[in-house]
Amino acid sequence: MRLVIAGLLIIGGGLAALALIWLLYTTSEPQSSSTTSVITDTKTAKPADVSFADQTATSRQSSAPAATISEQSNAAEREPVFDGRPSLDIDVVRIGPDGSAVFAGKGSPYAGVMIFEKDKVLAQTSVSADGEWVAVAEQPLSPGKHLIIAEMTTAVGQVFRADQAIIVELESSGQNTPLVALVPMTEKAEVELIQTPESLTIGAQTAQQVAETGDLSLELKAVLVEPPDLSLLTLTWVDQDNLFIKGMSSGGAAVRGLLNDRAFSADHDSDSGDWTATIRLDGLSGKAGRLVSHLLNTDNEIIVSRQLDFKLDQLDIGRDGSEMIIIEKGDMLWRIAYRTYGDGIRYLDIVKRNQNLIADPDLIYPAQIFALPE
Repeated sequence: MRLVIAGLLIIGGGLAALALIWLLYTTSEPQSSSTTSVITDTKTAKPADVSFADQTATSRQSSAPAATISEQSNAAEREPVFDGRPSLDIDVVRIGPDGSAVFAGKGSPYAGVMIFEKDKVLAQTSVSADGEWVAVAEQPLSPGKHLIIAEMTTAVGQVFRADQAIIVELESSGQNTPLVALVPMTEKAEVELIQTPESLTIGAQTAQQVAETGDLSLELKAVLVEPPDLSLLTLTWVDQDNLFIKGMSSGGAAVRGLLNDRAFSADHDSDSGDWTATIRLDGLSGKAGRLVSHLLNTDNEIIVSRQLDFKLDQLDIGRDGSEMIIIEKGDMLWRIAYRTYGDGIRYLDIVKRNQNLIADPDLIYPAQIFALPE
């Protein structure tokens, strides 16, 4: 029995981690000033484009399922008094190999529930008097990767989002069970694996090790094989002339790079993948900056390269000591806030800090540089 439980934990944890890693990929439409190249001996599948323009809750109210005036009045009278904030929970997600989708959960009685991806409404329903709801997608999901949001409008007009979003990875064959996981949109939510593709298995020996040691880090080594990757997280002025860079990597042994003609060799932690570097910028000529970084293997061969183009004078926004980010293709403020603060709603703080640069939170572009508030 311990072996079976360990096996389930292994598969669940590995796939949940895979869902989170996938969520951090950049995938939106504007033309990018950044490039990434991965050099391997085998071809790897490129994730399908998925994007989600985060919007405030009020922008969805007009499209949420609405009751008649009399129904709203009666529902408002019948709606129970909650001890705390009304909440929307997702308890059931069933995605078929053909893309058919059913969602269910709990919410405020008589509220409307909307399931949507980006600007497309997938399903709408109402919460029963017992606080339960079920929604069936009108059309099957297309093959590829999806980020799906659930939102509730109560009978008195309050709008709430579920604390978890739904990740779906659907194969084009229409034969295999899709990957489905719930991922956190707030710091209090957790990752939860809902469906597991049948093709993912683990060895009995690894399951036995986990059962005996309780070391769940083994599950990631058994199930999740990360492709080599290299990313830049933040930049910070150390003093007037020196710029400190933080990044992450996977599958490599060292990080080297250039900012225009200034070479750098990063301090690289091969276990965690974290890397840092300091670059001296005094006397750097020209208004254009090109930051090139390379991930090397143990033979000092380049396996991943990244390039970011931006204007050097944009770095002045961080002269007060603030950490800065360079926007890349597919970035969105909610995702940046979640990655930075563990809470997606803090994108509003980023907008406030950079209000002279952000006219519309849904419209940010590659090569922009924003300061991150503490």
